[in-house]
Amino acid sequence: MADFANTALALKAVFPTNELVYDDKGLPGIYVQRQPQFLSALLTGGDGSVHPAFLINGQQIARLLIGKYQGIAHGGRMYSLPQEDPRIGLTLDTLEAYCKAKGAGHHEITAAEWAFLALLCKKQGIIPKGNNNYGKDGSEKLYLAIPTTTDAQQTAHVATGTGPVTWSDTGDRDGIWDLNGNVWEWTTGIRLVKGEIQVIPYNNAAIPATDTSATSSEWRALNRAATSYNDLYMVPNGSGTTANSVRLDYVSGHWQWGDSITTQDDIIKSAAFASTTYAASISTFCKMYLQAMALGPEEGADAANYGGDFFYANNANDERCAYRGGCWSSGSFAGVFSLDFHYSRERTAKDIGGRPAYYE
Repeated sequence: MADFANTALALKAVFPTNELVYDDKGLPGIYVQRQPQFLSALLTGGDGSVHPAFLINGQQIARLLIGKYQGIAHGGRMYSLPQEDPRIGLTLDTLEAYCKAKGAGHHEITAAEWAFLALLCKKQGIIPKGNNNYGKDGSEKLYLAIPTTTDAQQTAHVATGTGPVTWSDTGDRDGIWDLNGNVWEWTTGIRLVKGEIQVIPYNNAAIPATDTSATSSEWRALNRAATSYNDLYMVPNGSGTTANSVRLDYVSGHWQWGDSITTQDDIIKSAAFASTTYAASISTFCKMYLQAMALGPEEGADAANYGGDFFYANNANDERCAYRGGCWSSGSFAGVFSLDFHYSRERTAKDIGGRPAYYE
């Protein structure tokens, strides 16, 4: 690690929230630290509890470190480094294994961590732009990023962190890059099973030893009538019909979180993220949790509050895992709140990658 000491010092001097994080081989990546935030500061009507991204086994951790850049692969491991072509073509399980291979605390970005970043962006009034229009943002005319791959003779991927500062989640060089577009990013610790939302409790998916596989016994359904974390997580019955669980329905052209499914077709449906609603059967606490996980909007929000981002899903299949953010061709539907639940964990594609993260 001594070889990188001067690099680490220079990085901290310029960007105090950025730091080098080393794996168990002493190889570094660049990460951005984020401090705990209470839901009362992030959500209208949020309570005084800390965001679930900062809860490991129900206990609050001091901070998270999120990869500044979309991940690249080296030696069967994922690294956060600038000016690189993001790695694509990995299944969710392989991507998780590449991150966990780096040692204690290393993991693929979790659903809770991504949600925290999205809510923080919204709260701070900075909805990041990105490569969602073949090398540039659809709302920006100048082409500034460095292309790394092409699609139909147009720019596809761009090199990590090479866009303008509007592509950072802080609007400055110190932030986290490419949360909007470039390539979709797998998030771990969340899935749909025949339309039933299931999670790994708290942010336990960040623990390298946690089993997040399709057959893991650690998955939990959500109790629609929950009043606290004490009764939120329920052992699922395996068929997506756990009693009192929260399920995803498609109602009148938009998604709704409720306790039943009236429209369940084996096809991909989509709607504006901001149009997502909650059935009357969803308790106040459960609704707050869904909002904290960036699975639906706050009450009274409109599309502009969420950058016009879209929500895609298939609520009929056995397991559908989540990736977020959009890709180079997603247009205005891409963004930090963009959510896709329509492929299995085995999917590999030229437009899906990931992002390493770390906790101490």
